[in-house]
Amino acid sequence: MNLRMRQPSVMNIWPAFTDISIAMLLIFLFFLFIQFVSNSKLILKMRMEKKQDTIQEAFEKRFASDIERGIISIERDGNLQRFMFSDRILFKTDEAVLQPLGRSTLTAVGRLLQNYKMDEKGEPLYQSIQIEGHTDNVPIISPDRSNWELSSDRAIAVLRLFVDRIGIDPRTLKATGYGEYRPAAGDSSDTEGANDTSAKRAKNRRIEIVLVYSETEGSQ
Repeated sequence: MNLRMRQPSVMNIWPAFTDISIAMLLIFLFFLFIQFVSNSKLILKMRMEKKQDTIQEAFEKRFASDIERGIISIERDGNLQRFMFSDRILFKTDEAVLQPLGRSTLTAVGRLLQNYKMDEKGEPLYQSIQIEGHTDNVPIISPDRSNWELSSDRAIAVLRLFVDRIGIDPRTLKATGYGEYRPAAGDSSDTEGANDTSAKRAKNRRIEIVLVYSETEGSQ
């Protein structure tokens, strides 16, 4: 009698064992999925960095002297690749008309970006181009305009050059003026401190040509 009474309790072990097995399988599949996602992101990041390397190497070869003199600098920010140009070769003080040297330099930049728009497989190296205008915090002479307008006008001047002279697709371009509020020198949250020396103000007066890549985990 005792053996017969124990048989149902022994049989009850199998549903519990099945539940545990299914739970373990689901946990395994979950971690497998996480690993797959992580590897996919890593592959995308490596591909993006390879594209950034390709364009940076081309820039460094073409504009080696300008980079050495500090007229052009290059930075990476996640999916963004920033090419920063000092305003001293681009514009006169308080003006948004490109000077001959600036026009010549940016024409060469635009042609390089056109030449390196696609890789050898015909895939885009970058998705779009953002043109950013930046100033220091010194008010401009004109009473009817501010650094907002000046930085915007300068960014638009570069955009027009890219479209009208180089033939870059305008649908891939965006121009934005940030005035004094995104300084390259010092703390960006303290515009006064970021502009308290002539060297800092000179660094803040710039045009940034920003390449946007689609494959990223970085900032936008």
